[in-house]
Amino acid sequence: MSDYSLRILCRTAIVLLLFLPGCGEDSRSSSQTENPQELILSATEKQRIGAYDEAIGILRRALEVGPESADIYYRMGLVYREADQKNEAIESFKNALKVEPENLPARVGLGEVYSYITRNDLAVAEFLKAESLKPDDTELLFKIALEYWYDQNIKKAAEYYQKILSINPNHMQTHLNLIGVHEKLKEWEKALDEIEISKRLGRETNNDQAIAIAEGKLAFIKGRIDMTDKEYKRKTLPPFD
Repeated sequence: MSDYSLRILCRTAIVLLLFLPGCGEDSRSSSQTENPQELILSATEKQRIGAYDEAIGILRRALEVGPESADIYYRMGLVYREADQKNEAIESFKNALKVEPENLPARVGLGEVYSYITRNDLAVAEFLKAESLKPDDTELLFKIALEYWYDQNIKKAAEYYQKILSINPNHMQTHLNLIGVHEKLKEWEKALDEIEISKRLGRETNNDQAIAIAEGKLAFIKGRIDMTDKEYKRKTLPPFD
């Protein structure tokens, strides 16, 4: 066989291979698979690279080819939240909870979106429902305490910070936040105690930032303790002296 004939034969073989089913492409791409779990994985990858519209399209396909799934709606909620489409995220998390009312990630996800849009009342309501499913989760309890703080329900914030400390007495951020709680309640001795605890924990964990925050709060509270409310407002609200 001549070199010319051999080259023609090779080119023909390459062309045939390109047109064979499954060659030159991923035969298990998201457009072909009918497996909802595989579609969720594909959508998750699209979300990772920021292709949010493609991710949602794949998840809608997953709903078409399989039964309603809390996992699909939950992933939709995550994609919409990351894409800054908060209303769609809320709807998706709610749909997940309709399918599976005790789905903890969806419940927390819904609360987090409400928190993001500063609906602290709705956020804390969802987090409290989540607490009933996982009562000893310090991360969840911390979310509840923060929402009460943002909503200016200071006593409830203090209650939930104490719940955290009953589980983890060395929870640094809780001790730091309790300084502000006790300052708001004018519980000066308790605030000073939390400052000392925070500084001690900071030294034990080599956390210089926590020590600096505690020392800054100490300077503020020392100046605030002997100040009347009228004096405090005069010094902190315009017009300033």
